[in-house]
Amino acid sequence: MIFSVAAVRRCGSRTAFYTATFMARSNPAPVDHQHRRSLLVRLGEGCSRLSEALLPDPIVLAVLMTIGVFAAAFLLSDSPGVGNAGAAERAVELVRIWFDGIWSPGLLRFALQMCLVLLTGFGIAKSPPIGAGIGRLARVVRSPRGAVMLVATVSCAGCWLNWGFGLVTGGVLAAELGRRLDPNDRRRTLPLLVAAAYSGMMIWHGGLSGSAPLEVARAGVSICVGEYAQIERIDVARTILTAGNLVLSALFIVGIPLLLSRFTTSTETAISDSAAVGGIAPPEAQRMQVERDTGKQTTTFADRLNQTRFLSTMLGMLGVAAVVMRAANDGSAAIDLNFVNLLFLSAGLLLHRNLVEYVAAVTAGGGAIVGIVIQFPLYAGIQGLMKDSGLSASISQAFVDGAIAASSALGISEGTTFPISAFISAGIVNFFVPSGGGQWIVQGPVMCNAAASLGLPLEKAVMAAAYGDEWTNMVQPFWAIPLMGLTGVNARSFMGYCALLMVLAAPVFVIALLLS
Repeated sequence: MIFSVAAVRRCGSRTAFYTATFMARSNPAPVDHQHRRSLLVRLGEGCSRLSEALLPDPIVLAVLMTIGVFAAAFLLSDSPGVGNAGAAERAVELVRIWFDGIWSPGLLRFALQMCLVLLTGFGIAKSPPIGAGIGRLARVVRSPRGAVMLVATVSCAGCWLNWGFGLVTGGVLAAELGRRLDPNDRRRTLPLLVAAAYSGMMIWHGGLSGSAPLEVARAGVSICVGEYAQIERIDVARTILTAGNLVLSALFIVGIPLLLSRFTTSTETAISDSAAVGGIAPPEAQRMQVERDTGKQTTTFADRLNQTRFLSTMLGMLGVAAVVMRAANDGSAAIDLNFVNLLFLSAGLLLHRNLVEYVAAVTAGGGAIVGIVIQFPLYAGIQGLMKDSGLSASISQAFVDGAIAASSALGISEGTTFPISAFISAGIVNFFVPSGGGQWIVQGPVMCNAAASLGLPLEKAVMAAAYGDEWTNMVQPFWAIPLMGLTGVNARSFMGYCALLMVLAAPVFVIALLLS
C-alpha cells in the first residue's frame, strides 16, 4: 500500500512536470529582456560603469589637469621666456603665467558672458509659457525610451539656438521626467536622461551661440602675410549658416535622440504623470504668488511697481529694438555673444509677468553657475600656461605638420588632411581648455594662419576647430556642472554614454569637414 501511494505520487509529479513543460512550450512566458539586452544597451551600460570607476569629480579633474599642464610646461616648453631659463626661474615664471591667466581681464569678461548665457537660458526655461510647455511635453511621453528621445531632441535643438538655453531646458526636462520614473527604473534611466540633456553640447558650436564663429565675425582673426599682419573678419554666412553646417546640425538633432533611445531596454515601465514642474522662488516672488492665489489686493506703491508688467515689457522691447537695429545695420555679422545674450535677456523679460519674477527665475540658476565661477579661473590658468609656454601652439603646429606630411605620403591634397588634423587637435586642446571662446583665443590664430599658408579657406579652419571643441565636450564634464545641480546625478554616472556618443559621432564630423 505504501509503495502504491508513492508510485502514484511519482506518477502524478511526472504528469504535472510534463503538463507544465507542454504548457510552457505552447504558451511561452514573456522573454526577460533584462537578460537579452541589445548590444547597444550592454555597451552603454559598460561605458557607464567604466566612467564611474575612472572619472573623478569635475573640480578634481580641473586640479589634476592644472598640475599636469604645469609639469608639461616646465619640462617641454620651448618659449623664449620659459624654455631658456633655469629650473628655479622657470618655475617662478610659470607661476606668474598661471596667476596672470586666472585674472586675465579678457577671460574674466568671457566668464561673465558665459554666466549670462546660462542665466538668460534659465530666465527663458523657467518662464510661465516655457515652463508650462515643459510640463505638457513631460506628460506626452509614456516610456523611458520616449523620455530619452524627448530630452535629447530638446537639448540638441535648444543648444543649437543657445547653448545655455538648451542645456538648462534639457536639464529641467530630464529632472522632471526623472521624478516621474518608476523607482525601479530611475537608477538605470536617470543617468541616460542626463546624458541626453548634455548631448546638445556636441552640437552647440555649430549653432547660433558658437563662440569661434561669432568671435571671428565680430573681431576677426589676425593673419600674417609676409612681414605684415591683417585682420580677416569671417561672416557667419560662411560658417554657421552654410548649407553643410545646417545639414550636419539637422542630422545630429534627429540622429542623436534616435541613437540614445536605443540604450534603453524594452521592459522599462511607463512614466507617471503625477509630478509637476516646479522650483523654489525667492521670498518676494513667493509672496506675490500667494497674493495672486488668495486674491489679496496690493495697496502700496512699491507693490504695484513690483507687480507691474509695464517695466519688464519696456525693458524687453528696448533690448529687442537694440538687437534688431544692430542686425539691420550689420546683417549676420551682428550675431555675437553680446547680441545673443541681449536677445535672450529680452525674450526672458517678455515671457515673465514682471521684473521680480524674472529675477526669481534667474536666481534659480544661481547655483548652476557656481561651478563655472569656481572652475573657470582654473581653466583660465591652464589656458594661460598652455598659451604662454607654447604648449598649445606646439600641439596645433604638430598636427598642421602632420597634415602636410600625410598629404605628401598619401598623395592626397592638403585640403583633405588639414581639416581632419585641425579637428583632432581642437578636440585634444578642448579637454584642457573647455571654453570654446578661450580655446579659440589659444588655437584659432595658429589654425587660421596655417590654412592661409596652405591656400585653404579660413572658414574651414574655423569650423574644424569648432567641431573639435564640441566633439570632446562629451568627455569633458565641465559644462555638465549645471545638469548635476539640476538633477542630482554625478558626472561619473552618465559620462560613459556621452563618451560612446563621441566615438560614434567622430566619422560623421570627419565626413562633414571633407564635404564642406
